Order: sequence, then structure tokens, then C-alpha cells
Amino acid sequence: MIDYRFIWSEFSWKMYDAASIMFDDSKNDLRSLPKTVRLQLLITLSTVWSTVFSTLAFESIYEITYGWGGLVFGHILFIFATYYTFHTFKNAKEQAKKTVGIRTYDECYDYLEKKDRK
Repeated sequence: MIDYRFIWSEFSWKMYDAASIMFDDSKNDLRSLPKTVRLQLLITLSTVWSTVFSTLAFESIYEITYGWGGLVFGHILFIFATYYTFHTFKNAKEQAKKTVGIRTYDECYDYLEKKDRK
């Protein structure tokens, strides 16, 4: 039997790790560069790879033009959506640390256990 919850959990962590590498200042290899330059690099790389894919996958100039435009636009939307989502989760995590002080499952369990005893 396939354990879909485990697969989804592993996939979620892999996506989180990928987002951390790209957008977390402490883990990114390009952390010495300003955020605007890193964003420009991501957009440039997405444009380059969209161009490569478009020239290989589409047959006519008409298809290449619309295919390339769609790919570049999709990549840029994906980059901004990923950054916004990661930034929102990071802010929520920092806010939770400030308010409750619970950072792990064990701390949550201990907190609830102490609360139930009272």
C-alpha cells in the first residue's frame, strides 16, 4: 500500500528546502548580493532556460514566440509567488516564536501537557 501522507510530507520538506536555499539569507550562496540582484539573476536564468526549451520544443516562429512568452511569464509569476509564500511563512514562524515560544512538536506537546495539568 502506498503511504500518500508520507510522500506528501517528504515532498513538502523538499520544496521547503529548495525555497530555503533560494530565499533564506543564511543558506543562499548568493547571500552577499542584494536581494534585487538575486531576483534579477533568478529572472535572467528563467528567461535563459525558457529560451532553450522554446527553441527545442516548438516548431514555428509563431509557436516559439507565444510559447516563450508564456514560459517566461509563468516563471516570473512562480518566482514571485514562491518568494511571497516563503516570506509569509517565515514571518508567521518568527511571530509565533515571539508570542508563544514554541518552536518544535515536543515543545508544543510539553506546553499542552502543562496546560492540561493546571
